[in-house]
Amino acid sequence: MVELNGNQVRDALNSHTVIESFPDAWAAPATVSRCGRINQGTSEQFGGPRGHCEFSSSWEGDTSNPASPDTGLERIRNYRVGRCPDRFHFRSQSPPRYFLVNHLGMINLHIQAEQADTVILRKFILPFFLIPASAWAVGANDQPKNQLEEVVVTATRFSQRAGDLPIGVSIVSAQQIKDSAASTLPELLQQLAGIHTRNVDGSPDPQIDMRGFGITGNQNTLVLLDGQRINENELVGIRWSSIPLDSIERIEVLRSSGAVTYGTGATGGVINIVTRAAAPGRVSGTGGLSFGSYSGTEFNGTLNAAAKNFGLALSGNALQTDNYRVNNALRQMNLQGDLRYQFTNGRALLKFGLDDQKLELPATRTEAQLRSDRKGTSTPRDFTTRDGAFVTLRGEHTTRFGELAADLSFRDNHRTALFDDYSIDSFNSKTFVDSRSHVWLFNPRMKLPFQAFGMNHDLVLGANLEWWNYGAQRLTGAETIPGPASASILQTDVVATQQNRAVYLQHAITLPRGTVVTFGGRLQWVENKANDRFNPAPHARDRQSRTVYAYDAAVRQPLGPAFSFYGKFGRSFRIATVDENYNQFGGPSFDSVVSILEPQTAHTGEVGLDYQKEPVRARLAFYQINLNNEIGFMNVDPFRFFANTNLPPTRRRGAELEGSWAVTSKIDIFGNYTYSDARFREGSFGGVDISGNIIPLVPRHSASAGGTFRLAPTTRFAATMNYVGEQVLDNDQANTASRRMPDYVTVDLKVTHQLRKLLLSMAVNNLFDEKYFSYAIRNAAGTSFSALPARERNVWFTMKYQFN
Repeated sequence: MVELNGNQVRDALNSHTVIESFPDAWAAPATVSRCGRINQGTSEQFGGPRGHCEFSSSWEGDTSNPASPDTGLERIRNYRVGRCPDRFHFRSQSPPRYFLVNHLGMINLHIQAEQADTVILRKFILPFFLIPASAWAVGANDQPKNQLEEVVVTATRFSQRAGDLPIGVSIVSAQQIKDSAASTLPELLQQLAGIHTRNVDGSPDPQIDMRGFGITGNQNTLVLLDGQRINENELVGIRWSSIPLDSIERIEVLRSSGAVTYGTGATGGVINIVTRAAAPGRVSGTGGLSFGSYSGTEFNGTLNAAAKNFGLALSGNALQTDNYRVNNALRQMNLQGDLRYQFTNGRALLKFGLDDQKLELPATRTEAQLRSDRKGTSTPRDFTTRDGAFVTLRGEHTTRFGELAADLSFRDNHRTALFDDYSIDSFNSKTFVDSRSHVWLFNPRMKLPFQAFGMNHDLVLGANLEWWNYGAQRLTGAETIPGPASASILQTDVVATQQNRAVYLQHAITLPRGTVVTFGGRLQWVENKANDRFNPAPHARDRQSRTVYAYDAAVRQPLGPAFSFYGKFGRSFRIATVDENYNQFGGPSFDSVVSILEPQTAHTGEVGLDYQKEPVRARLAFYQINLNNEIGFMNVDPFRFFANTNLPPTRRRGAELEGSWAVTSKIDIFGNYTYSDARFREGSFGGVDISGNIIPLVPRHSASAGGTFRLAPTTRFAATMNYVGEQVLDNDQANTASRRMPDYVTVDLKVTHQLRKLLLSMAVNNLFDEKYFSYAIRNAAGTSFSALPARERNVWFTMKYQFN
């Protein structure tokens, strides 16, 4: 056993000779604790495996330029040791890794004992990942200018340094979310290159679209909560609003990656939302109130309590607003929790959540109504409800050979909806829908690091098991479920199941000169069954068994101290949702039909160039995605009424350019531009040739720009501009409509001020009162359109109290 005393640790931290390539690494004042956490400007203590320790530091010399002119390293002095054990203890044959955490994210700092009187600190250099300007916004205390190494878990389901990944990763931290001018999580994500959002139903859960998939963006973008899939096997949106923003530790974004690890629906990319855990050895929390336009009120709070090895984190919120339009009121309540126990060689976690929502549906407005009554509705009684719950049990264990982990999770969702706007007799005057789904998932995996042929290897082996069940009833003449027996007529009674079994592997190799190579593969067996029990006809039931596979390979090569090149290619797939396999009016007698679609496949290629030399960072990427059997809605075929189908071959091509610049210690700016070209490669439907046609709802050009400005030590100002270019209308695959969705520009502002433990903020969204819409659909003749008008200028005020 090697023992390091406090003086040896302090000497190591203060000695430039044992800190390698670690410029501008520290912020002041800072607290370094036993378990390796840094909290800016605090003296909070965190329990470690064998106690806790606190070091406080302050700058020497000119605080406006704390870096050493000789070495570029920050100078730290005046350590005060309080409530510390006399010695640190850890095994020399298996030295641990500690993480120094600042408000911008996670700094991976390897602390290794090579002999009893030496501690070596090594900083791992990461490639640049663009983040919004709010990433550089800080709290009341100074932050370092540099965004240092961050740890991600999305790519392999195991923690690893972002610099070890040959693919581009964007990381959005909790501080970015807090400081951003965006008012919702999807709006924040839209500030990243290659990501577009649209609102198709007036809900707080807009669609997200990575790399140009249009109306099926949600089905081609995989969203995870703590590594667990939350995309439903239905044509419903991601439940963004069910995740309290205060519960989020960071968000990891991988573009056009993840199919090997996670399976279906990752062709556009993967977004992993990582929730925070309680910090050991402390009790803390927040309580907040927000109020604003459209009679909006929100209450939110967090509670974190943890002892040496045990921790509990709770977060929740309640939102109520009339919203921008008539019959668009929203009531939303959420609760999430994280319970964990740390033991010697691993940990056990229990995560859980509840959400409840009622949303009124105002539907679209015609072109004429947009001019005469933009906020009005033609569906004054329509609404939808949703309540859901999830629980995840996770175990992690480290052995001398590697790491073992497994997740067992359950998710349940119940939805109802009233549609009272039908005018065709065969549809009846009103329809009520009641659906429920639940899913079990089991994901065991292992990571085996080893050395061979003078190179470092990481081999990940895993399996996925998933059982999904669904049931939905549609009643006519009803206003509630269950409706009065005499007033309700059962119209459909759909049940469906899907089972997935998969195995996968990923292998990462670090070559000499810093080259990183990864490759992997996945084999998955899928079984689908669906049946409309109300319709006895044979075409109202179907089953399908398929074997699908995915693979990828990537390489990153440093090109000198600032540039690096990366390239990747791979294959991904998507399994159709139950709504895409079912057509209520597609049968020969205008009755229901079940026809399970073939899996969608995609081949992706991408090359990119990263530049990182402080204070400037940039990334340029080019990609192409060729798809076969893409799953989507095709309106030009007169023989498939309201039908989803396997489309003719399609293609996505694009370019992404992004960068940031720390202009001064008080000003940081960012910008990005995305070019996206989505087209049918060939084919015809209903006698209409669609070869070369543009796929609807994909803007050719989009851009974001913004900055964060420190007005005073406790006051910050953030501004963001978003531009979305012209788009083809939904359902216009034939490209024959007389007009297109116009482009639009929005500007959002936010000012925050820290008053001791009270945080005050004011956000102004759509500052210049742009009258725009992010979704529009053509009429049958192609002479006009209907759209969902977006909110005009709105203002929100927030007060949040922090305690510990």
